Amino acid sequence: MRTVKIVSAAAVFALATALPPAVSPASDRSPVPGGGSALTLTLSVADGTNSGVSLTCDREGGSHPDPFTACGLIRRVGGDLSKLAYDIDMICPEEYLPHTVRALGTWEGRPVWFGRTYDNRCEMTALTGPLFHI
Repeated sequence: MRTVKIVSAAAVFALATALPPAVSPASDRSPVPGGGSALTLTLSVADGTNSGVSLTCDREGGSHPDPFTACGLIRRVGGDLSKLAYDIDMICPEEYLPHTVRALGTWEGRPVWFGRTYDNRCEMTALTGPLFHI
């Protein structure tokens, strides 16, 4: 067993050194005139399971199973999904079944691109909550 806190620090360091400069949080980008808050969320699991949904947060909706909770999580971090930390004290098993998540769209008119791979579903949930339970 390990805590996500330890794993997430290593993951943040690896991600920070591996991402190209073009990938930046929503809060660092200029708003798009007339833009709203709509994202496409995808989840790819190493076992071959893939899923994707739409999420709109101007008026909660889309095909996400819980748009109200998902939009609330994104609002808490101002659209910067790299700042998500749902339950960093969650204890996760040593299981290795990578879960890759992506979010693409706009938040309050600013372009959003977020992508990250977590060791397993528990680690993904600890850091993103139910956002990617799609």
